[in-house]
Amino acid sequence: MKLKQSYQRLPEQLYHRCAPSPVSAPHFLAINELLGEQLGLNHEWMLSREGLDFFSGNAKSTDYASVATVYAGFQFGQYNPQLGDGRALLLGETEDSDGQIQEIQLKGAGPTPYSRGGDGRSALGPVIREYLVSEAMHALGVPTTRALMALRTGDTVIRDRLQPGGILVRVAPSHLRFGSFQFAAARQDEEALNALMALAFARHYPQVAAELQTPQHLLKLVTERTAQLVAKWMSIGFIHGVMNTDNMSIGGLTLDYGPCAFQDTFAWQQVFSSIDTGGRYRYAQQPNIALWNLARLAEALLPIWPGSDDHKVAEAEAILSTFEPTFETHRNSLFAAKLGLREDHSVYQSTIEPFLNFLEEQSLDFTLSFALIEALSKDDRDRLHLVRSALPQHARLERYWNEAAFDQGRWQGDISNPLIIPRNHQIEAAIKSAEQDSDAETSRLFRLYTARPSLQDLSAEDLRGPEPGEWLGRTFCGT
Repeated sequence: MKLKQSYQRLPEQLYHRCAPSPVSAPHFLAINELLGEQLGLNHEWMLSREGLDFFSGNAKSTDYASVATVYAGFQFGQYNPQLGDGRALLLGETEDSDGQIQEIQLKGAGPTPYSRGGDGRSALGPVIREYLVSEAMHALGVPTTRALMALRTGDTVIRDRLQPGGILVRVAPSHLRFGSFQFAAARQDEEALNALMALAFARHYPQVAAELQTPQHLLKLVTERTAQLVAKWMSIGFIHGVMNTDNMSIGGLTLDYGPCAFQDTFAWQQVFSSIDTGGRYRYAQQPNIALWNLARLAEALLPIWPGSDDHKVAEAEAILSTFEPTFETHRNSLFAAKLGLREDHSVYQSTIEPFLNFLEEQSLDFTLSFALIEALSKDDRDRLHLVRSALPQHARLERYWNEAAFDQGRWQGDISNPLIIPRNHQIEAAIKSAEQDSDAETSRLFRLYTARPSLQDLSAEDLRGPEPGEWLGRTFCGT
């Protein structure tokens, strides 16, 4: 298979040509057949030995025009001038059924010039986590990179222990990051900055007229999309876990599912990431970090921003000042819809925030609590029975909701909440099962997270949060 490779038309300092390294015994763990169809990939070829060899890195080196891309980044607030794809390779791009260019990337494909002494591989666990969570996010309507395949390599990797290796085949319109621009800006490389900006508009904002493809307009669009994205994260209890600038998408996509997790028992200051020892990227802090990261992107765009220094800074600050109201508008709208309330400027402070505080005080499950309110509001007996079975403390929540006596003038009744989210304990069970050479649990969770089964096909076991012995308070990057 030959993919187009637009990245090689960018300045050479932005990438390094690199072929994937072969693995000993590749085979498929999971394939997202619907996505493959949308990408126009021949189904029989994908499942063939030739397809397996191509996506595992075992095809002839001449079959690849792959590149490792370079970027910088603020990691936990500290600037690193050169990072890059240390275990990822951009194979090239194809056009999907909507006419959108989609890049295909391998994660865990072997060492690159940016591996910094690492093996360039991935353990199977992080591959399964990203495959399941990214596709669940897509099903939940959250902008995200996609997952086409999860592969076993037949090799082992050394992390905290010997683990089976894996490769994720990832798909996105581009994998450009805030850090891509930071790398070029640190070198005052205007040629590279302009090339990256042109690619960002082409892949993520193609509707923008040529005369408006400026640094100012790019920052405006990225600010808006990032505000909307983080509002969606907050509305489903998602914690990214490592919001470094090199993990922030220029297209407003959820990018790099490392130590991510969803809230079970709700807590404002919840942290799952094992490397976030200071809680920098905790749940409640995500909007502030997103704005901080956008400010770093603005700085990176200044070398190609027209005007005097004072003019540039004033324009950038004016654009960044739109983040907070944009985020708050979308957050309020999303949470109001989750509770069936009419949206107004005060609904978050008057009703939603107190409700979330109650969930934390009572140690209640985030997702199931909203699902219970929906079932009560709609008097949906089947849903109510299912959620009550999965939420042992439901009586406390029902009492709160009945006593809240909401102003009926604010009641809208149009309410919708997911019953199913990726749960750490479920994903961990799938990983352990896969490490014992069984793929059944990964396949089951993929269907559960993405197909949105009917109530009749769900059980309380599918919905419930973790039992005390199952709760996982730490998630890991896998590098």
